[in-house]
Amino acid sequence: MKIKSVEPIVLYAQDITAGYSDKPNVGGYTGYQVIVRVETDDGIVGWGECCTGSDYGEAAFAVKLLIERGLSSRIIGQNPADYRRIWERLYSAIEWYGRRGLGIFALSGIDTALLDVVGRAHGIPAYELLGGCFRKDVPLYASLLFDMDDPEGTARKGERYIRDGYVGAKFGWGMLPSKPFGADADADEKIVATIRNVLGPRAWLMVDVGRYVNWTRNYAIQMAKRLEKYGIFWLEEALPQDDVEGFVELARAVDVTIAAGEGYQTLHDFSDLLSRRALDLIQPDVSKAGGLSETKRIVELARAYNVRWVPHNWSTAINTAASLQLVASAPDAFLLEFKQEPNPLIHELSKSKFEVNKGKLTVPDTPGLGIEIDENVVDKYRMQ
Repeated sequence: MKIKSVEPIVLYAQDITAGYSDKPNVGGYTGYQVIVRVETDDGIVGWGECCTGSDYGEAAFAVKLLIERGLSSRIIGQNPADYRRIWERLYSAIEWYGRRGLGIFALSGIDTALLDVVGRAHGIPAYELLGGCFRKDVPLYASLLFDMDDPEGTARKGERYIRDGYVGAKFGWGMLPSKPFGADADADEKIVATIRNVLGPRAWLMVDVGRYVNWTRNYAIQMAKRLEKYGIFWLEEALPQDDVEGFVELARAVDVTIAAGEGYQTLHDFSDLLSRRALDLIQPDVSKAGGLSETKRIVELARAYNVRWVPHNWSTAINTAASLQLVASAPDAFLLEFKQEPNPLIHELSKSKFEVNKGKLTVPDTPGLGIEIDENVVDKYRMQ
């Protein structure tokens, strides 16, 4: 079995019902993403994702070019079962693009697609390539956005998922960059208090500060202590990702679990975070951190440091499927993010729908990533 073709595809989708169709990266906006289609000489097709949700598609088209002009030619004719050797070869090659950012996005999509191919070729789920299956269903938390104009409505939006059996809900960022969570301490506390009151005392409540605001270390410490009385399970992205020393100080100063990780890439970034005890919980994203095989190495390192982890998952059905395989394969996994804001690249891209039962996502026993991509939907959202 040899790799015959590697095709990066730019997809563009947004939810016009959200009312923000003319504004990038808000509300129900999905934006530009790259998926990778790898086909072998015997007709097996696997899929991966490069998370490239830049506002105007520049990252998506740059990643497409990097794969077409630089990476695909290096792996055509190779055996996809050598996915780890291929990863190292491509990591060496992206020295010219930068070993973070666009180069790792591209590598992430290829790596995940190769595991999908190998699983399909052998008729086994990808989790068997990652060490076996530790669970057949995974508890979910609903991933939602704050509407700072409507605390009660925001809370009720999360309540429905708690009633459906989800263990918790995470609220983050804000529906509009001009009205973010994190800009007004009193408003922030009010909306968290409202959500806690509606969800009840037992549901896990997570708060994602996001990147619409820029908290300082001292302010993050003050807000963590202020929100602690509402029993938040974790405080996410409370500082810019470059402020690693700030995360170290924050994690030591407060009792609230400090989480981050969606912007970090490769084992090297996470090794630095873990060795410095900068975070209490890490959130690597398969479509950003280096692909499924690299993210497996990251979470194994987290286990060695006795640090909890939950995959970041906010893009397409491919990333959800890959994250589910990762969680199934790890002894210490306990939770999966499940995006609930409108997203056609999650809800339409796979022919089979994700099976949620009483707040848990069933791990499929079908080969590869466990989903079948609808290529008619790919064509529907494809950008030339």
